[in-house]
Amino acid sequence: MKRIIALILCLLFLSGCSVSTDEQKETTEPPPVSNNDEYVRAIWLPYYDLQKFIQGCNEKKFTENIDNAFKELADMGFNTVTVQVRPCADAFYKSSVFPSSRYCFDKQGADMPYDPLKIMCDSAEKYKLKIEAWINPYRVSQDNDIDALSNDNIAKKWYKDDKTKSRVYVTKDKIFFNPASEEVIKLIVKGVAEIVENYNVSAIHFDDYFYPVTSEDIDKKEYEKYQSDGGKLKLGDYRRARVSLMVKRVYEKIKSINKNVRFGISPAASMKNDYNNLYADVEKWVTEDGYIDYICPQVYFGFKNVYQPFMFTVKKWMYITSCDMYVGLPLYKAGKADKYAAKEDEQAINEFVSNNNIIARQITYLSKLDKIKGFYVFSYGSLKDSDCQQEVKNMIAVMNNSNH
Repeated sequence: MKRIIALILCLLFLSGCSVSTDEQKETTEPPPVSNNDEYVRAIWLPYYDLQKFIQGCNEKKFTENIDNAFKELADMGFNTVTVQVRPCADAFYKSSVFPSSRYCFDKQGADMPYDPLKIMCDSAEKYKLKIEAWINPYRVSQDNDIDALSNDNIAKKWYKDDKTKSRVYVTKDKIFFNPASEEVIKLIVKGVAEIVENYNVSAIHFDDYFYPVTSEDIDKKEYEKYQSDGGKLKLGDYRRARVSLMVKRVYEKIKSINKNVRFGISPAASMKNDYNNLYADVEKWVTEDGYIDYICPQVYFGFKNVYQPFMFTVKKWMYITSCDMYVGLPLYKAGKADKYAAKEDEQAINEFVSNNNIIARQITYLSKLDKIKGFYVFSYGSLKDSDCQQEVKNMIAVMNNSNH
C-alpha cells in the first residue's frame, strides 16, 4: 500500500514536470553555475584509464602523470575525482585484505613498488581536489578463470575449499562474491575500513552492480538455511535485505572510523531494474537514515530519450530522495548514436550526434534545482575522446561560467 500511495503521489508530482518546449529552450541559454566547494563537480576515473598512468611507470613518472592529470581537471573546473581503486577483488593501494590489482602492476598479487592511492591523495590535496574511493564490492574478476587469481586472493581460497565454495559464484564469463554470504559482507566492510583508516579520502563510492544474476543457484545454500531457521521472506525480498544489510554495515563502519567521510552509491537510473534484477532497494537507502549520505543515479539519457527523458528521470529521483542527491552525466555518449534511446525515433537516437551541448545543458538544468547538490561526469577517458571534444569545450564553459 505504501508503494502504491507513493506511486500515485509521484505521478501527480511528475504531471507538472513534463518537458515543455519553453523549458527545453531555456537550457540552451545557461545561467552561471555555482562554483563553490559545496557544489560537487566530479569526474569518474575508472580503472582502465587509471592503469594507463601506472603500467610501465616508476613512482616518479606515475606521480608526474597524476599531477598533470589532476591539475588539468582542477583547471577545467572539477573539484572531485572519483577513482576506481578496487574494480574487482584486488586493489590499487596497499591492502592487507585484497591483493594488488592485475590492472595496476600487470600481475595480480605483485609487490607494489609504490602506493598509487597515497600518491593520488597527495596530488589531490595539492590541487584542492577531493578524492573518492570507488569500489565494486561484489565483483571478483572480469573473466571466469579461478586459477588466474593470485594465491593470496581470498576468493580463490574460498572457492578451492568445499566448505566455503558457496561464497564465490562463477558465471560463464566472470566471477563474483555471493551477496547473501555473511562472510562476504564482513569482507566488504573490512575492505572499506582499511581505506578510510589509511587514506585521506572524502568518500567511499559504490557503483551500480549488486546481485550479478537473478539465478536461484547463486545463494541457494544461504537461502535454504534462512528458510530452515524460520525465515519467511520470499527470495527477492531476502536478497534485497542482504544487500541492504551490507550497505548499512558499510555506512556504520565508515562513521565509526571518521564521521566526515561520506558514503555514496551511484545506481542505474531505472529503479525498477535496481529493485527487481539487482536486488538493490534504493528507495530504502534514500529515504531511511543509516544507509548512505548521498545518491548519484546514472541518468545517462538525452532530453529526447523516449523511455527515460533526462528531466523527467531527474525529477522522479528527486521526488523520492531524502539524502543528498547528485546526477551522473553521460559524456561518453557525445558524438555517438544512442540506439537504446528509442526504437524508431531518429531525433532521439541521434540526439548526441546532432547536438554538441547536451552535457552543458544538463549541467545548467541541474543548477536550477535546489535539491541537486552537483553532478558526476562519466568519464575521464571521454575528455580525450575525439568524438567528444566540442561537447567537452561547451561543458567546461558552463562549469566555469560563474559569478563566485
